[in-house]
Amino acid sequence: MCNRHRTKILLSARSPYQSSCATVGYTRLDMKISVKAPASSANLGPGFDSLGIAVDIWDTVTIDTARGSRGQEQGALRLVRQGINAAFEGIGEPPAMTLETDNAIPLARGLGASASLRAAGLVAGNALLDGIHSQEMLLSLGTRLEGHPDNMAPCLFGGLQISIRGEKGLIHLDTPLPADLKVVVFVPDFEMPTQESRRKLPRELSREDTVFNVGRAALLVAALAASRYDLLDEATQDRIHQPVRSQIFRGLAPIMGAAKDAGAAAAYLSGGGSTVAAFVQHDEERVARLMTQAALAHGFSGRSMITKPTSKGAYVV
Repeated sequence: MCNRHRTKILLSARSPYQSSCATVGYTRLDMKISVKAPASSANLGPGFDSLGIAVDIWDTVTIDTARGSRGQEQGALRLVRQGINAAFEGIGEPPAMTLETDNAIPLARGLGASASLRAAGLVAGNALLDGIHSQEMLLSLGTRLEGHPDNMAPCLFGGLQISIRGEKGLIHLDTPLPADLKVVVFVPDFEMPTQESRRKLPRELSREDTVFNVGRAALLVAALAASRYDLLDEATQDRIHQPVRSQIFRGLAPIMGAAKDAGAAAAYLSGGGSTVAAFVQHDEERVARLMTQAALAHGFSGRSMITKPTSKGAYVV
């Protein structure tokens, strides 16, 4: 996994590692660990807080306990630190370490950057603890940090994940995807903080709107599993969050329309935005170009990226 120099910790009554050493054989390591964690696109239109797909864009996070620091990180590194601390909670104090990330996934753009960074911290912390936590426990810890599992589940497990809170805890299940599915995203230059946009969401839904979204979320999962590209446009329609968020981001509807005019099977607001995503079977370069042109025409700068789903979740390099 990396350079390891094992040094047994001598236990004493004051040792912060005593409980972890006694129960799980924790051995402090002077080591360098790199973790890769994928971006994710959540909601997919109607699947609010319950559907998310991992895509082939990766953050790389590196921790180094040989160059120890206990400073207060800011920005992206603060999110990594939250994941590490969550992995160590109830076990002991994490060793001093330095943190680095390449920031490949832009923050506050609807591509699950916070989930990716927190998941990388959880996986790195778990590696320091010799894998004491199961993947399901990491999902639980990560969901507590995120507030909802729609990004964390695909980030940890890959693929398209359906995630819900059950009576006995979190439940997640992956579902098949078309082998030729591409995901084209237009990433605007402006941030759209998730919490701010969530505050504007409706507190109540009519029966009609509830049935509308439930039916389309079910249709979306079935259509993707059956490679029914002809059904994806209808299946990604939404009445819960996109209408409200389109008032914040006036370019949303024109960019989605341009994607479909260019040949995309469907388009939707990725997570809480501001990224606009499109499901594409072919002509992905044309879709990317026309999405960018539509954004610029309405006063929004940014860049388009052509990616695809990934079946792999966060892992130690």
